[in-house]
Amino acid sequence: MFIGIDIGTTATKAILVDEAQAVLASATYTYEYNSRIAGYAEQHPQIWVDAAHHCLVDLRKKNAKAYAAIKAISFSGQMHSLVALDGEHKPIKPAMLWNDARGQSQANELAKLVPDIESISGAAAMPSFTASKLLWMRQNESDLFGKIKHILLPKDFVRLWLTGNLATDHSDAAGTQLYNQQHRKWSDTITSVVGLNSSALPQIYESNDSVGKLRRDVAAELELPPDCEIIVGGADTADGALGLGCVAAGDSFISLGTGSIFATITDGYHPTNQSFLHNFAHCLPNQFYRMGAMLNGASALAWAARLVGAVDIGELLKSVEANFKAPSRVMFIPYLNGERTPHNNAELRGALLGLDSDSNKLDVAQAVIEGVSFCLRDAMLALGLEATDNGTVGLIGGGARSLFWTKILASILAKPIARYEGADLWPALGAVRLAMLANKNAKLATIATKPKVESIVVPNENLLAAYAERYSTYKKAQQVSFDFANFTGQAT
Repeated sequence: MFIGIDIGTTATKAILVDEAQAVLASATYTYEYNSRIAGYAEQHPQIWVDAAHHCLVDLRKKNAKAYAAIKAISFSGQMHSLVALDGEHKPIKPAMLWNDARGQSQANELAKLVPDIESISGAAAMPSFTASKLLWMRQNESDLFGKIKHILLPKDFVRLWLTGNLATDHSDAAGTQLYNQQHRKWSDTITSVVGLNSSALPQIYESNDSVGKLRRDVAAELELPPDCEIIVGGADTADGALGLGCVAAGDSFISLGTGSIFATITDGYHPTNQSFLHNFAHCLPNQFYRMGAMLNGASALAWAARLVGAVDIGELLKSVEANFKAPSRVMFIPYLNGERTPHNNAELRGALLGLDSDSNKLDVAQAVIEGVSFCLRDAMLALGLEATDNGTVGLIGGGARSLFWTKILASILAKPIARYEGADLWPALGAVRLAMLANKNAKLATIATKPKVESIVVPNENLLAAYAERYSTYKKAQQVSFDFANFTGQAT
């Protein structure tokens, strides 16, 4: 028996799985992050520990017999977020999350100070990454920065609670921009530029390595077997890929969660300076993936629901679907939190265009769905996965639960999309597979099978031309966001 725990931005999810990878129980604990100030995105790390504790207790209640036979626990987690700890392993401040945009000027500074930062770290300097957050903290919260003795990523903080050990893995280290992708180690150059003592960096393990046993008090409190192995785990994108069985070059998938990504597995480390793509280590040794990463995903629809006073997003989607005839009369530019791929500009902001006195909440909600989907088309083209290539793309994340959204996405991408059972659990399953691989007798080819397809959604032939034309308009409308960002930048 194995447990996979996925520490997400708005929820922690855990699954209890047997040796055949059948899910015997699952648990979810939701929470929010602080974004009340423009550009801020913070969460106290204790929230993740409390959420993991809740999920483990829930799994025990749902299947006590299987829970008592757990062999190993492994992890998946949101990437890039800065967890700064003091000498007693206590958080110095709330974690700065991946979508915190305060470090744009620091990212620009890093790009000048380390001209080859992209070839070293696999991506252009961006405020999303841990390095820019550290430099922002050094320049704006110097008293707190001076207290840093250790830094971790979200999943690593939860594992610290279970074991007392400071550690991370290559896939999560890869997303910090403090890591040398080619040499698979921390970058002394970038670390020194941000002013961080190298002793603050945790040891890097393979994602399927064991880092010891449970602390006795935690094992007793959670009623877990004391000999349960604790596995390092991996970054959520990499774990999600493993959960989907994306382990061969050319395998591609989309994750539609709080943010959104379009990723494809590569046959090695191939950094590129085009369209602000990310080139990161996989959770499997010596494997890599390339991705377009967008700051805005299903969170944009949640924003729209609040805007139009819709209490239930599911009901809002049903109403939009019932009213759907063609592309929305309204155009949405979904840069509510700035954007990474393909613009790398935290100052960009969203826009609703084409409003008139007859526009209603359904027009707006449909426009948001389309706008996020257009972002994913941007990423697809940046990756070189042309719309004329009919290869099926897997879809995971909370947004994948909506068949209606998937239909629109398929028509905008002009690609078939595969939906899977339990679409939001694949990072947790990837974590489980890492735990299984910790047993050296386990074989990747046997474990990393493709999940059961719930449905293949093909593009609607009647919508392809309309959405192609709408995408062309969308690309022109993006200029509104660029102009507004330039105007507000000059104004301040």
